[in-house]
Amino acid sequence: MAKFYRTAQQYVLSTLRAEILQGLYPANTHLRQEEVARRLNVSTTPVREAFRDLRAEGLVSIDPNKGVVTRGLTLADVTGIYELRMMLEPLLAQRACTEITAAELAAAKATHDAMVATASPEEWSLMNETFHEHLVGSQAQTRLFDLSESLSHAARPYVSLSMHVNQEIMASNNREHAALLAAYQARDADAVYAQTRSHLENTRDAVVEYVDQWLVDESLRRMKSG
Repeated sequence: MAKFYRTAQQYVLSTLRAEILQGLYPANTHLRQEEVARRLNVSTTPVREAFRDLRAEGLVSIDPNKGVVTRGLTLADVTGIYELRMMLEPLLAQRACTEITAAELAAAKATHDAMVATASPEEWSLMNETFHEHLVGSQAQTRLFDLSESLSHAARPYVSLSMHVNQEIMASNNREHAALLAAYQARDADAVYAQTRSHLENTRDAVVEYVDQWLVDESLRRMKSG
């Protein structure tokens, strides 16, 4: 297990997500808990937890009779997710800006520096979540935070896909994160709102482009295998 994974569940989730997005498991493939646990050399508990998170991300369905079955990505899903994120997250960030502590700012800055230094999409993805958690952590007990976090989790596979296709997205995100962090440090709530919305818009546009390409590639894979 790579050292940047904090838990076995995180390792299993990231591995299965990447395998599904890379076409190893086409849509409607059955995933069996014991087989995954054996292959990844973990117990069945983190696999079961990873399946739950994959369902929340929309990559699998879990049925009492059929078990765990992979699903395909759709452009409708990604556009719908980002439309909602662009309504909620800028507001959440604006509120967090007024309450963020010096310790949270320092932690976000340290995480950002580490993100700039890594070339690993998997490691960057994990730190990306931590970076944003530090910025809006003051709102963790609010309903707005819960709704935003749920949508962020649903967007994970799409962001992961786009970064595997084009790692320049990491560099552009790093630049946008630097501007967002500067706005937080200046306690400029209006700038934080605008930077957050712009960041989401740019991410959505990149993700839509690569999901569209993924769907084309997936269709070609099915034609070849059929």
